[in-house]
Amino acid sequence: MITPNDIATKDFKKVSVGYSPEEVDTFLDDLYEDYERLYEESKKEKVQEKVVQPSAQPDRLSNFEKTLERTLTLAEAAAEETKAAAAAEAKAIIENAKLQGEEILQSARIKTYELEQELVALQNRYELMRTRVKLLLYAEIELLDKNEILAEKDEERKANE
Repeated sequence: MITPNDIATKDFKKVSVGYSPEEVDTFLDDLYEDYERLYEESKKEKVQEKVVQPSAQPDRLSNFEKTLERTLTLAEAAAEETKAAAAAEAKAIIENAKLQGEEILQSARIKTYELEQELVALQNRYELMRTRVKLLLYAEIELLDKNEILAEKDEERKANE
């Protein structure tokens, strides 16, 4: 980078043909003044940037902290929503399981009642059949007894004849 001092100390060769040395010197003096002013301003800005930068650092950190806090708050809210949704889903699953359990119990009660009714009907049929068999057996015994009596009477009659 060219410094203002480089401009002030620059010497050009003197030639017989060319630019007017006074005009070149005047232009270089003007250039030197403008460049020196710009150069000094630039140095001041760099110093100010260095001074401003540390003060900007806390603002950047503060913004970063705020962003982190917002992120944390959002994450906590999302976690709470997830927990609430999971609790609601668990409650729904439990309620559904209870309803299914009640339906199964009701179905089992109905089946038990039907089986009990069937058992009673079978017991009644058994008793009816038992009674019929008894009556048939009594009737058979009576017939056998009558046949024996008739056979004895036949024998007596034959013996009497």
